[in-house]
Amino acid sequence: MKARTAADRRAVITGLGVVACNGIGKEPFWNAVVNGKSGIGYLTRTDTTDLKCKIGGEIKDEDFDPTDYMDAREAKSAARFVHFAVAAARLAMDDAYLDPRDTDPLRMGAFFGTSTAGQGNLSEAAYDRFLRRGIRALQPGVCVEVLPHAATARVFIEFDMRGPNGTFAGGCAAAHDALEEARKVIATGQADVVVAGSADSCMNYYGLALLDRLGVFASNSRDPQKACCPYDKRHDGLVIAEGGGAVIVESARHAMDRGAHIYAEVVGHGSATEAQHLVTADPDGVELAHAMTNAIRSARLAPSDIDYVCAHGISNVEYDRCDTNALKLALGKHAHHIPISSIKPSSGQPWTAGGSFQAIAGCLAIETGRIPPTMNLEEPDPECDLDYVPGTARYTRVDTVMINGHSFGGTHAALVLRRFDADTV
Repeated sequence: MKARTAADRRAVITGLGVVACNGIGKEPFWNAVVNGKSGIGYLTRTDTTDLKCKIGGEIKDEDFDPTDYMDAREAKSAARFVHFAVAAARLAMDDAYLDPRDTDPLRMGAFFGTSTAGQGNLSEAAYDRFLRRGIRALQPGVCVEVLPHAATARVFIEFDMRGPNGTFAGGCAAAHDALEEARKVIATGQADVVVAGSADSCMNYYGLALLDRLGVFASNSRDPQKACCPYDKRHDGLVIAEGGGAVIVESARHAMDRGAHIYAEVVGHGSATEAQHLVTADPDGVELAHAMTNAIRSARLAPSDIDYVCAHGISNVEYDRCDTNALKLALGKHAHHIPISSIKPSSGQPWTAGGSFQAIAGCLAIETGRIPPTMNLEEPDPECDLDYVPGTARYTRVDTVMINGHSFGGTHAALVLRRFDADTV
């Protein structure tokens, strides 16, 4: 057996795919993020008459047709989050100029994360039919199509991939965990190519009603594009969204051998949990700082190596302050000297998909040297006193990016991406 080299073990990102309310495809999404354009508006797919929540990052039917990305018959039976996952995977494949037929299917894997799975459209519709017409009204396939693993399975089916696979359901942190798992199977030689992503859509009446009762939404429904304002004095809740994101992860050897464009290398990951509450976050940020520190250490870097942080930033007071305090603990004085921003005012909060959006934004920050702004940051919360890049994008060289996510239940995750240097292989 041929000895494995460093190039075989290093995991690099070569393709980016995104389906978001602010843009479908890498370029539209990135243009919206860096130019401060929001995809948030009034909800149209769901009757919000009885709900406090009237706004969200909705992907319009005129902008997205799942049959453009998957077989029409299969699209008809699949949940909306699956549509987004398959579309994002296909867009990432296209961006990577990767034909899956050129790789041994047993050497190709996929890992996806989701928070709500098929709750967003399929389960509610099936339950409604069941209540009105009984068991014979249920379609047999709904049982498996609503499960979290349906997205990963559909991606495998679409691309005839037969290698390592898995599904993560750890909330907003799950996208980071999926990308780390992709890195691991590359590093251990189990695969040459892995699709890592996430998808969510729970913008149905029942899903919105549950969250409405939980009291997590922003109070400002009069001005949809101003409602999400991370780190600002007005921050008082999230703005829900939907979508899917995916990246192609390859071994550096596989990518270089086929002449692929490399956006970044996946170099570090860390996680921790508060173990206190299912909804609220501890604003002290101790556990999130631990996740960040572990991510930096596993990357064999120092805090001063971080050039930019694409933060969770959902416009919730506790979560925003948790970001701030965790960064101060993990990075020390360096936290005050680097740009940090949230892209959520542009994309909304699409649950797990937001983590994939952050990873894509991190790759493009390295690629372009542009730091996305934190939109709607006009009067900072005094307790969120770091450089959150208000107003407009900023130009600077970016070699190393850290991203982080918070999940309901107190779970935190952090991931480090770095510019790939072929000369170090």
